[in-house]
Amino acid sequence: MGLKEQMLSILRGGEARRIRFTFTGTTGLTISVDAGSFLRVAQAITNDRIHLNQGGVAQGWANYDARTNTFNVGRGEEWSRAYNALLIHESVHASFDLTSATLPWLDNEVAAYIAQGYYLRNSGFSRDRLNHLGEPYLGLMIVDSIVRGDGVDSFFMDQLRGTLLSSPSYHSYIRGTFTGDG
Repeated sequence: MGLKEQMLSILRGGEARRIRFTFTGTTGLTISVDAGSFLRVAQAITNDRIHLNQGGVAQGWANYDARTNTFNVGRGEEWSRAYNALLIHESVHASFDLTSATLPWLDNEVAAYIAQGYYLRNSGFSRDRLNHLGEPYLGLMIVDSIVRGDGVDSFFMDQLRGTLLSSPSYHSYIRGTFTGDG
């Protein structure tokens, strides 16, 4: 299976279709992600509005470049559930770009980590394999609260936001605003 087929399979698959959540962002904006978010990205890939580039990032990594509408996908772990969850994470960014959304980068990343956690949960990924201090784990803890019917757990939401704000990986943009260009 090639990269395009894999992406479409993940975005249209049952694990992604069961992702559905809403939370209040840092500015009071309601942030929502659901199956339609991933179907939108799949359609954009199918129609060549979003491009796929194998390379440009380290092995086991991926990113979505909103300026060029391109997924940059590293080689290495392409067939693992953890890697598929990372592609779901990056697809949240792509979906916000496609809808020309304007929101704080912090909320954009939080939404992506919650979606990533949802995919991990839906795919039966072993929790023992997650770093219990890392962002995907915190996203998964928020998902557990949502699935229980308790809504978004404010403790884990605060932990996720704090981790993102203090991480050197996000320092250059996390306090800024994301503006999608469709």
